[in-house]
Amino acid sequence: MDDMDKALEALKIQIKKEIIDNYFAERCHLEEDCLALEAKVTDYQRELAGLSRRFSAFYEAIGQDAAINRIVKILSLPHPPFYEDFKQLPAAVRQDLLKNYRRRGFTAIGRRINLILDTYQDLAAACQTLKEHYAKIAAHLRLHNEDVEKFNQSFDFGLIAAQIEAMEGAGEPICGGLLCGEREELSTRMRFKPKRLSDEELPPPPELPPLDAVKGPLKMILKEFLV
Repeated sequence: MDDMDKALEALKIQIKKEIIDNYFAERCHLEEDCLALEAKVTDYQRELAGLSRRFSAFYEAIGQDAAINRIVKILSLPHPPFYEDFKQLPAAVRQDLLKNYRRRGFTAIGRRINLILDTYQDLAAACQTLKEHYAKIAAHLRLHNEDVEKFNQSFDFGLIAAQIEAMEGAGEPICGGLLCGEREELSTRMRFKPKRLSDEELPPPPELPPLDAVKGPLKMILKEFLV
């Protein structure tokens, strides 16, 4: 083997090494990004569980099923979110939901209405925050899957094998002669799977209007039921 052949052989080895190094570097990046995405989903699910507690505080402040159903219609919700969770809470736990709210007003009815409005304001703010987090996760998911698609296109095993075989200058297959079926299996294993999130894993949060937009109708309903 002369110097030119040695140089070509060294170049082939270097190219193969770069392909392998790039593959694992990009795959490691995708795996880390997938873990980061999953961590965001876990945080979101935890925040959603906290939203259930805020809805329960709102329901407890209202105190009447008929009033709750009327208010849910005013808020354009198809059903009372987390209502079954609320109904299963023991009475002591329900009362504890409101212990951090200051009672404001000169009359009992006024203090009750203000309490309900305060719980709603906190609830609407929490829903808005959760909506923003949901949008960020959805955007992260979309970008992650775009990167996955680019990765799978860039590191298609069939194309890589064909390129390396062409470099060898003969019809000698890669890896000691992989059969067609074996190539397809290896190509499938090398691909990175897109991330899917079901509505159960990432439920969209309820959307509530800000307090200022519904304060008037809420007060009218509450006065009807509390008088």
